[in-house]
Amino acid sequence: MTTSLENPLRDFEVNVAGTIYVLEALRKYQPDAIVLFSSTNKVYGDLEHIRYKDTALRYVAPEFPDGFDESLGLDFRSPYGCSKGAADQYVLEYARSFGLRGLVFRHSSIFGLRQFSTVDQGWIGWFISEALRIRAQTGRGDIRIAGDGKQVRDVLFSQDLVECYFAAARCIERTAGKTYNIGGGMRNSLSLLELFRILQDMLRITINVDKGPWRAHDQKLFVADCRRAREDFGWHPSISKEEGLLKMTEWMQSRL
Repeated sequence: MTTSLENPLRDFEVNVAGTIYVLEALRKYQPDAIVLFSSTNKVYGDLEHIRYKDTALRYVAPEFPDGFDESLGLDFRSPYGCSKGAADQYVLEYARSFGLRGLVFRHSSIFGLRQFSTVDQGWIGWFISEALRIRAQTGRGDIRIAGDGKQVRDVLFSQDLVECYFAAARCIERTAGKTYNIGGGMRNSLSLLELFRILQDMLRITINVDKGPWRAHDQKLFVADCRRAREDFGWHPSISKEEGLLKMTEWMQSRL
């Protein structure tokens, strides 16, 4: 998202134009192909209209105890949200107008092995790398964040995501032309502050949180309600956030 604010034209060319080129090629030359499109929760906007409860470690949306399902209204925000949202809608329209076997996954936070994270992309991996830096130094250090650290996402390990894609493709006659919110669900949700507590216990370090200004268009909370995926193609997350965090931390340690 941050890079889309720096170069919105490039963001458009990759996400919108790039998707159209793929869809047109398939429409003309491979109309029986299956298109699995990776969209984003950013198509739902900043979710400012949701009522939140501010607790010690996280924001809570009392009216949505299981997270947000696909009935949530679209509200594209940021160039990234607009480009992914436009591409998202083109995939659905090609399914309606041309019978292309395409579907849309609106993802929450994905993490896993071989995710080479940066400060702008892949927040789980980035903060694990910062925690490992602290451990390698004095065992006590600062991590700078945007906002108050109570913002919440549900996290999904990459192995579960692969299973999701194959399961949806196997049921393409049922899933074509549909959207699916895909994430770890409420059980695998985390705030930044909660993540830091887990990393402190896992690595036996002390993290001092240095809070900075909120990033533009950062949602206070997004958790995917994945019930439609379970009903349509029998998928649900199987790897817990704790297991996934341990796997990723061990992998990142092996690269040091």
